[in-house]
Amino acid sequence: MAQFSRDDVSSFEYVEAIPRNDRTPKQQRMWRYIAMAVAAVVVIVVVVVVAVVVTNHKKNNQTSSTGNNQLVISPYSNMQAIVTNNDTSLQQKERIFVIGDVHGCVKEFNDIVAKLNYDPTKDQIILAGDLTSKGPDSVGVVRRAKELGVLCVRGNHDDKVVRLKTFEIEKGRNAMYPVDATMPEGGVPDPIKFKNYHTGVSFNFTQSDYDYLASCPVMLHMPFLNNTIVVHGGLDPNIHSLENQIPFMVMNMRDIDKNNVTSIDSGVGEQWATVWNANQKLLNMDNTMIYYGHDSSRGLNIKQTTFGLDTGCVYGGSLTAINVKTHELTQVSCQTYVKKGSSNDD
Repeated sequence: MAQFSRDDVSSFEYVEAIPRNDRTPKQQRMWRYIAMAVAAVVVIVVVVVVAVVVTNHKKNNQTSSTGNNQLVISPYSNMQAIVTNNDTSLQQKERIFVIGDVHGCVKEFNDIVAKLNYDPTKDQIILAGDLTSKGPDSVGVVRRAKELGVLCVRGNHDDKVVRLKTFEIEKGRNAMYPVDATMPEGGVPDPIKFKNYHTGVSFNFTQSDYDYLASCPVMLHMPFLNNTIVVHGGLDPNIHSLENQIPFMVMNMRDIDKNNVTSIDSGVGEQWATVWNANQKLLNMDNTMIYYGHDSSRGLNIKQTTFGLDTGCVYGGSLTAINVKTHELTQVSCQTYVKKGSSNDD
């Protein structure tokens, strides 16, 4: 069999059988540069992909407890997030009571004050938010609370009243039209229209009424008293410091859903208090006692370190007080002012 050599130019098969395709030095350099460029692009793409994955992972870890750690606070909220009270005068009180949602039920508020034989010189009442709205006399509750020197935290309904009154004070009542318009607050999670029923409550407030309600912090912390914290809705058990809690969620939360996200709805997962108690040993809040309202659908809800006190007074349930030093409960029966599930139930 004939053997062909690529260097044997005398062979008639030379061109056809073994074609020469040598590259010039210039071509070799060009292809080397192309190869280097392609390799560099591949490295850059890999680095970018890794960076995006890491960033998203960190972001997901940071936001997993709330779904959004950048919830906008209204410019009209006039809000104190945390007040720490270690005052000697408070420490010297013989009895300290936390009372669940009053919701404008001034008669029942007076009833429980009387049943407690409350003495402002010796005792202290703390209201767990939602002093206002739904019931017949929000202004009456606020004025009676001021008169008795009651401490308080801000509920989700109180927050709407404060925001509307702040807007009225700053812009004037004439700026609250048309009534179908939404109050300009940026991207808040709970926008309010001027026709909202909270507006009627806010219009009846004096400056003094407003100042009192606006002074109620989102979280009241009393380290001297078994590290007691009073809030309206709850605390996110995935956030290990009060400073990082999200005010909107503290006022509104009910459940931790299946994605470990704090939810304002109930029945979408486990109640935040259940998760809190289960994780108590892992939290940086040893022996913390939390007293809250807001969740009337679950009624009186006493657990190891959490005490749910909204027993649906405005719906015809009861108004509940707890002595935080002894955990003794006191209740009074309430009239039915609002049917559960009405348009005002939000």
